[in-house]
Amino acid sequence: MIKFFRKIRQNLLMENKTGKYLKYAIGEIILVVIGILIALQINNWNQNRLNEDLESLYYKRLLDDVREEKLILDATINYSKKVSFHAKKAIAVYENSPNADSNPIENIINMYQASQLSDSYSASSTFKELIASGQINLIQNDSLKTALIAYYNIEWSETGVFTLENKYRENLRGKMPDDIQTLIRLNCGDIYLKNGNSYLLSLPDKCNIDLDLKFAKSVVEELRMDESLKKDLRYLIGNEAGKINDLKPIQKQLNEINILLEQITKN
Repeated sequence: MIKFFRKIRQNLLMENKTGKYLKYAIGEIILVVIGILIALQINNWNQNRLNEDLESLYYKRLLDDVREEKLILDATINYSKKVSFHAKKAIAVYENSPNADSNPIENIINMYQASQLSDSYSASSTFKELIASGQINLIQNDSLKTALIAYYNIEWSETGVFTLENKYRENLRGKMPDDIQTLIRLNCGDIYLKNGNSYLLSLPDKCNIDLDLKFAKSVVEELRMDESLKKDLRYLIGNEAGKINDLKPIQKQLNEINILLEQITKN
């Protein structure tokens, strides 16, 4: 094709038809420009289509992360509630309350389970990938983009009461007999439930251990007289209540993001 156009130009020059040559050259330039514009338009169309496909994929992945995050938050709250339950049962013993359980084995279980701790984490791999790769602008929905940035920038699992030291845990486990702790861990330890890419942590609703009542009573009496344990347990109860309160607005944010993503992915 290029040789064909070149031959025409040469013939026009040889015939000394300068005017026609100029008109032809201008026409050829226009054709070339039009060809370039068409090529650019096709390239832009292809790129836009690829971006739309990638955006759609990210929406689905974000929705999967958000659904997993909701389960993580629910599990974190439930774990905290169970720890609080055991802590309130244990503080009744430390404070010699008439509401304290009369069974020393139950007292020991409550004291130990109040010291349980769950590691908090967030399902944020897709969002982090969008930020690290600079592809966050693929998300065309401004409301969703703003909500995602606001939510994941909080990093709830690494802030506030989640980073406070659990003094009661260290204090109690340094004083309760090791064979009792081993017995409780074997029979009443954490339950791991796999969900997607996560393992959701839970405490058992019931705990039974085979322990001599007289020995259990002597251990309870010794621990009950320790003022530092009582102080640390009070602090822990407040800390667990703070965790639950802090997670409520975070749950609300997450629910709003979940609704947005479900609406987008349905369209």
